[in-house]
Amino acid sequence: IDRIVTPVLERADQVFGREYSAVLYGSGAREEYLAGVSDVNLLIVADAMPVERLRALHAALAGLERERQPLPLLIEREEWRRATDVFPIEIADMTIARKVLRGPDPVADLRVEAGDLRRVLESELLGKLLHLRQAYALYVGDETALGAVAGSTVSSIAALFRVALSLHGKSVPAATPACLAAAGQAMGIVAAPVVELWQKRSPKGFGCAPSLFEGYVTAVSAAVRVIDQFSEGGN
Repeated sequence: IDRIVTPVLERADQVFGREYSAVLYGSGAREEYLAGVSDVNLLIVADAMPVERLRALHAALAGLERERQPLPLLIEREEWRRATDVFPIEIADMTIARKVLRGPDPVADLRVEAGDLRRVLESELLGKLLHLRQAYALYVGDETALGAVAGSTVSSIAALFRVALSLHGKSVPAATPACLAAAGQAMGIVAAPVVELWQKRSPKGFGCAPSLFEGYVTAVSAAVRVIDQFSEGGN
């Protein structure tokens, strides 16, 4: 991770000086980063983001693109303070695990409303469910293709399940397999297929039997129903 993050931070130091915060979140913050599979997720919050500063970040961000890594979230401090209803999933995930790499912690004082989190969580889960249904219908006889779809989606699904567990007011285990199991228990769904697919992730890819993919789709479908019916304090 350092090899990927350091050039970005060094350039941001030159561009923003002491007027910014940088946060690592996602698998890197949870010590679950898997080279060739995991994303390196960065948040950069600065007092101001004029186009001149954005232009100065070009080389560092181009390096991230060459590494096939997502670009950092680039947001002004006041925008970030007002974004809890826009990015409730990202903020909830950062609340669970993050590493502050530069400046003051921009997450510590933020609070996400349960209603905002539930609404966006349902939308994200439903979008993922529709994609998984399409993939199953298209690739049902192709275990390699099903594995590629599962491998490209299961980390995102795991992140949504993690936030769903937080929404239910439960403590969130640091390790993703334990977190998924706890989320399944909290939502009353069978999360074992999600756990199995998350553990199968590999830079070389993997095959996925149709029956396992069916369990994956079923788990996500059940989660959508639970979150749709969720009310603060319980289902």
